[in-house]
Amino acid sequence: MSLVLALAPVAGAPVHAAPQHLPDLPAATTITVDTSADLDSSSLTKTCGYTAGIYAAATDGCTLRRALLEAAARPQSDRPIAIRFNLANGDPNQDLEVSGTWTLPVARALPVLKTDTIVNKNGQVTIDGATQPGGRTNGPKIIIDTNDFSLQVESTNNTIRNLSIKGGGVIFLKEDNNLVERIWMGLTDNGQAIHFRTPGNETRMAGGGIFITSDGNTVQDNVIAGAYARAVDIGSGVQNNTIQRNLIGTRADGSVPAVAPAAQCLRSFSYDPQNWYGGWGIAVSGSNNSIVQNRIAGLHILQSANDTPPMAIELFGANHLVQDNVIGVDSLGSGVGVCGQGIKVSGSGTRILDNRIVRSRIGFEDIVPTAILASDTSPLFGQITVRRNLVDSGPGDVYAFGPGIPQVLQIFAPARITGINGTAVTGASGAGSACPGCLIDFYSDDADGNNEALTYLGQTTADSNGLFAFTLSQPLAAGIGIRTSSTTMSAGVIGSYGAGTTTRLSKLYL
Repeated sequence: MSLVLALAPVAGAPVHAAPQHLPDLPAATTITVDTSADLDSSSLTKTCGYTAGIYAAATDGCTLRRALLEAAARPQSDRPIAIRFNLANGDPNQDLEVSGTWTLPVARALPVLKTDTIVNKNGQVTIDGATQPGGRTNGPKIIIDTNDFSLQVESTNNTIRNLSIKGGGVIFLKEDNNLVERIWMGLTDNGQAIHFRTPGNETRMAGGGIFITSDGNTVQDNVIAGAYARAVDIGSGVQNNTIQRNLIGTRADGSVPAVAPAAQCLRSFSYDPQNWYGGWGIAVSGSNNSIVQNRIAGLHILQSANDTPPMAIELFGANHLVQDNVIGVDSLGSGVGVCGQGIKVSGSGTRILDNRIVRSRIGFEDIVPTAILASDTSPLFGQITVRRNLVDSGPGDVYAFGPGIPQVLQIFAPARITGINGTAVTGASGAGSACPGCLIDFYSDDADGNNEALTYLGQTTADSNGLFAFTLSQPLAAGIGIRTSSTTMSAGVIGSYGAGTTTRLSKLYL
């Protein structure tokens, strides 16, 4: 059968709703931050220019704090609101570390970005650091030194973009349909090193991260490094969030510095300035969330030997899409790896497609060495689709099942190859594992003894008897063989699992 690289969705596969972000509308109100100082930080009534009710306009400058307070206080008739920046040349916090930047130190907890009434949570506030005149062009001009204080977003339809955030503060998205993009978190001002939030206590890492407990948000094109918890954490019970095109664990340019082999992933609380501590990756709960086109590399933390090393992607819940992510390879093409699991999945209905994983490792508690691990003891565990993923220099297998996964799936054999003749490949269902109408994927691997999926060769569909034929685009090179996996196209083929259930990968056929 002919090679087909595109895959039609499996019947019954979830449809992921695109986040509904309002376009950037002309601002009805513009608030311009004109000083880096956090003046009179205890005041709950001083704004930049709003004077209704308890609020009074400050006379000594528009601070970020006052801008946030004003944006939260203004009525719906004043929205959309644009928070812009116009800090002076000669500001005392200009060019502290890097020319063309202005640093805004935060003295105490920032006002919550909310609305004036809980009846209508439409925020429509845009905070954009790129509005600052002048400054550098190769990174955010506005740097917020949070002093461990976070930004709480408790309204909808807001945009936060083009800022550098350091000092441990987190962005909490507690309401729907917000957009966070082009943010640096956890990096020094030049984007080349981790900015530890507590100098001398590097075990606290850089802090930071984006925590989501609401629906329909988009987090894209950010750089998050040194996260103490998760770089991005999507909570339970939420849905339709999109995490895309982010750099996790790297420098601002997506690269990771070289680390001596003996120090790589060393589990220790002793800080080594020659090591790279990229932090944690992405954790996802809820349902119908999309994790696509992210680059995750250099993940490492200061930890004890018995602590779980940072995972790249950890999945709970149902019906997520994890596609086109690159794990363990930096922007320069170096296979720097990650110090924990590549992808760990539980729940049901999740699709893990077209990802690349290089030099992932396992946690101390995981007894199955594999780049992609399905691990769940819940009776709600269901079909997981794992297709077209490439794995190089992994810890053992490509895709495997933890001990809590029912035996009917653990022992179900993938398709077996009965003949390779030039470009012609023939085969049948795995021994004792009838797979009529199943989708068969083919991967190349060498004979180095490490189970890998080095390239994706294509797919075909078995007939009603489980037999199949496939044509390679070219003959296999010497020493290269084929591994297969099988994905069901109807329910009940593997126990009671639904369509879209993928087996482990086969042995190597040479």
